[in-house]
Amino acid sequence: MNIGCVVKGVVIAGALGVIGYFTAPALGLSAEVPVGSLVAVGLFLGYLVGALVTWRSSGSCDSDKKVNPNVLYVGNIPFKAREEEVQRLFETYGSVKSVRLVRGGPSRRPKGYGFVEMASMKDVKAALVLNGEEFAGRKLRVNEAKDKK
Repeated sequence: MNIGCVVKGVVIAGALGVIGYFTAPALGLSAEVPVGSLVAVGLFLGYLVGALVTWRSSGSCDSDKKVNPNVLYVGNIPFKAREEEVQRLFETYGSVKSVRLVRGGPSRRPKGYGFVEMASMKDVKAALVLNGEEFAGRKLRVNEAKDKK
């Protein structure tokens, strides 16, 4: 869930809480039910309604996890390979916008995979031929990147 979904839910919850506060006297509930309880129930119901409205309007609150369609996953990269070398390899198949080799751990050692962003889908399709090709002694795995899970 992204922050936009939370903000929308809180705003709708607040609005329903205020509506509950001002409509309680009209319904004759102010004498029997404490006002704080009405506001709390309004906020709770408002948040539930807000979450439902937000989810239905956008399809999902996980919209920040979508991958650019022009990004390729590149696996089995030699650990000694540098981003410039990978960029030169992919530039033979089209215009490269960026290369990011993944590093991890406290030593920031290469993990053997990365992502290459191409300028267009045409360049992506052309670069897919590198799947299974040898690069510095290792066979590369090249696929279109998938959404983060």
